[in-house]
Amino acid sequence: MAEQKQNGGGAAGTAAERTVRVRNPRGQGERLREEILRAAGGLLEQVGSEDALSLRAVAREVGIATPSIYRHFSDKTELVWAVLAEHYERLAQIMAEADSSAPADDPLERLRSQLNAYCRFAVANPAKYRLMCETWQTPVDEERLHGHPAGLLLRGLSRALTACEEDGWRVRGTRADAPYMLWCALHGRITLWQVMPRRKDTARLDRFVDELLNLLLER
Repeated sequence: MAEQKQNGGGAAGTAAERTVRVRNPRGQGERLREEILRAAGGLLEQVGSEDALSLRAVAREVGIATPSIYRHFSDKTELVWAVLAEHYERLAQIMAEADSSAPADDPLERLRSQLNAYCRFAVANPAKYRLMCETWQTPVDEERLHGHPAGLLLRGLSRALTACEEDGWRVRGTRADAPYMLWCALHGRITLWQVMPRRKDTARLDRFVDELLNLLLER
């Protein structure tokens, strides 16, 4: 009914949408937010682009009027980033756990464990990984870009590299670019590993991580 009134347009449609928002059960705002995120995530996996994602389609999946989304997200970009943030946070947690499971006095081995964990996450969660790394997103200004959820990953890699430097390792090349180089190299290798028509052996990814660190770090 709400969708039909919405499609009717005009003042009547706007009034109907406002009525739907008022009728949201009290105390269930977080639940509705999660439903919106799930719906948006499922649609993003299908369309692969922020521009192609329709807020009306998201609202239809959840069973709400489109303006209700704006009670939880200021715009479509915020919604898309919130979808991505769930997966980046999970990946960051997995990498942190891998770090803590490695010898505390060996920062290089801790970094290696993090990179291996990244590869395992990508292999075990191909749909989520594609969503994180292959969704086309609307460009934003530099100030807003600093809040992108991928920052969790890059900051974690930067901290790991700093720990290696404090242990006597030197980063070849530009230090500021090193976390991006690690990420780009891993993503490129994983993408080739996934699409090339050869037997899938994760040991190849482990060897790539070893070679990558040999190229990036030196005593």
